[in-house]
Amino acid sequence: MDYVLPAVALIAVLFLVGRGLPGRRWPAVIAATLAIVVLVVLVERAGLWPAAWRVR
Repeated sequence: MDYVLPAVALIAVLFLVGRGLPGRRWPAVIAATLAIVVLVVLVERAGLWPAAWRVR
């Protein structure tokens, strides 16, 4: 659950920002969103996330 909630929040924010984009751009927006989520999760799991940003 620690990873699901931030990912859903990020996707929701990017959805709201990207609402004005034409329909042809949606696959790029979705791909970029998923890439950012995966990158954040991989950095956090590798222990490279700044300690000040961790929620514990």
